[in-house]
Parts: sequence; structure tokens; C-alpha cells
Amino acid sequence: MPKIYLKKNEERRLLAGHQWVFSNEIEKTEGITMNGEVVELFNSNQKFLGKGFYNKNSLIAYRHLTDKDEEIDKAFFFKRLSLANSLRKKAYPSRDVYRLVNSESDYLPGLIIDKFENKFSIQVFSYGMNERIDIIKEILVENFKAELIVEKNDNETRVLEGLEKKQGILLSKSNEDDQSFEVVIDDIIYKIDLLRGQKTGFYLDQCESRKLLRKYINEKYKVLDLFCNEGGFALNAAFAGATDVTGVDSSEYSIQRAIENSALNNLSNINFIAKDVFEYLNELFQTKDRFDLIILDPPSFTKSKKNLFTALKGYEELNYKAMRMLKPNSLLFTFSCSHHINEKNFEEVLVKSASLAKRKIQIIEFRNCSYDHPVLPQMNETTYLKSYLLRVV
Repeated sequence: MPKIYLKKNEERRLLAGHQWVFSNEIEKTEGITMNGEVVELFNSNQKFLGKGFYNKNSLIAYRHLTDKDEEIDKAFFFKRLSLANSLRKKAYPSRDVYRLVNSESDYLPGLIIDKFENKFSIQVFSYGMNERIDIIKEILVENFKAELIVEKNDNETRVLEGLEKKQGILLSKSNEDDQSFEVVIDDIIYKIDLLRGQKTGFYLDQCESRKLLRKYINEKYKVLDLFCNEGGFALNAAFAGATDVTGVDSSEYSIQRAIENSALNNLSNINFIAKDVFEYLNELFQTKDRFDLIILDPPSFTKSKKNLFTALKGYEELNYKAMRMLKPNSLLFTFSCSHHINEKNFEEVLVKSASLAKRKIQIIEFRNCSYDHPVLPQMNETTYLKSYLLRVV
């Protein structure tokens, strides 16, 4: 089998639980003929460390699969998928919509699978996993009864691996041109189109936070959901009894889908608006309109550390304006989804925003991702979503 040897002491991070080896940490390679091969990994003293995928053209040259000397075959991937699935079922035995595989956090590097009953969305970010996509598809069909499998591989991360961006249907047992479908998540019906929806087709990482919101809502609440996407938080607020709910997003498609979702659930107390959120907030800022609860769930403001300062200023501006738009003793549910911004960074932003708004804040709840998005504490790249439910005095 092909082999790679690390430079002296470069195995320390891997032994602590990190799943990557970078190209500058490798001393030499032997017998490698193509990218995506499974290779054996050794330290500088030729001690066996495990097996993983190798890609000579990527900064992340090695992605760890196992510490053991075992076959990396279909049975291996079936075992890993089954283990990931059993973890989700322990949390919610009856739920059938969840993230089945969360990449390195489930020890399947570069593979994300979202499960919507018997329909699946796949993203692949590593060359080695991309070479085994047919195996993954077979397992989903044979063992998870897949009737629709969509690949959402239009992410820029693939380019760094030397892979093309693409998306499409890998498998469909339906002859219909329209591949959209309805699912129920926590008693709310959503119409989902995996091909047209953002990221994997639907944001499952916020399911727990959407449900959490319900216990703080009453019928008198006036709610504003900014960057509402297809209406998840707004729908949950209305479902919980809020009689005045507004959702805003720049995507015409997302707003149309949110309106459809509202109708599916017979929720007539939501007004969805297709508009740039910054523009909308600036206009609203000049009015006397005030809210009991604002949800602020923007997209990631930075994909790299070099833009960290600009991103933090963006979060500061948004949170400052949101706090100013709240009634006294109201709630702000605010999020950051960049792993380059840690909890300390974001809490400093919230403190600065409160100071600018001349408001005081209390942290009522703190959350990471939903239960089906596990995190490796040894690998901060797997930590991205931070959510704070604040009382704004």
C-alpha cells in the first residue's frame, strides 16, 4: 500500500484527535500513483499511525480515516454510516429528518449527508471521498432505502481539492420533473427542493434553535426574523402563537418558499419580504417600529482569518441596530456561523453592540449546532455555529 511519512513530531496534533495532516508536515511519500488513494501513515520513526486519503494537490494533504490497519472498503463505510445513524437515533428515535453524516466529526472526512426520510442530499469536499461516491450511493439505497439522492457539490471548497463544482440528481425513483417534496419537522410542514435550496438544500443545523424559540413566545409578541431564508424561525414563532411576525431575506426564491411553507401550515400571521436585509434594517432604523423578539441569523461574514476584522464589524453593526429596534426587556436571538469567529470574539461583539445601543444584555441561552451536527473539540474547524439568546434591557 502507498505510504506517507511525517516530519519529526508532526503527529502530535493527529494523536490528540485532529483529522488532518497538512502538506508541509510530510517528510516523504512512497508508491502513490493518484490523488484520492488510501495510504498508510507513519511518523518519522516509522511507527504506524493509521490510514487515510491522500491528495498531493491540496494543502490538506491527508485526511484520517482510521487508527487501525483495516480494509477501507464498502463494509468500512457502511459501518461508519451506521454508527453515525445510531447516534442520531439515540437522541430522537422517531425523527426521520436529520444530518446523517457530518464529515470529519463523524470520522468520514469530506462527506456530508442530510437525510429527509428516504431522500438524501450529499456534499463531498475531499478527493478520496469523491472517488467513492458510488459506494456511498449503494449503501444509501441498500441500507437506508433511498429513493432520491441529490449531490450539492457547487461549493468553492471542492476547487481547493482539485474537484469540479457541480450539482444534480444521482438517483431518483420518481419520473416527475419536480423533485420537491414535503417533510414534517417538529410539527411544522416544509416544502423542500434540494436542488434549488441553499447549501445542502435546507438548514438542518438550526432545528433545535427553532424549537427552543417556542418556549419564549406569547401571542402578544411582535417578531422580526432577519435573513429568514425559507422561514424556519418565523414559522416556529407563528406556530408558538405570535400574532405579528415578519420575515426578511434578499432571496426571492427563499421568500417564495417561505410563503408556501406558511400556507402549508395555515399560518396567516406572517409577512415575508424579499429585500436586502441591511437596506431593510437601515430603513426600519429610522422609524419608531419596535419588536419583542428579533432573530438575527446572517450568512457567514468571512471564509478566512484575513477578513476577521471586517466580519466582526459587520456583526457589530447588525447587532447594534437590532438591539436599538427592541422594546425594553425584549429578546434577541443572534447567531454567527463562521468557525473563524470563536465564542470569545462573538461575545465581545455583543458587548460592544450593547454599549453602542446603550442597552444592557443578559445571556439566557447558548447553543451550538443541533444534535445531529457533532463537534470534535480537538478540531476547531468543526465548530462553526454559535447562538445566543439575549435579554436586552
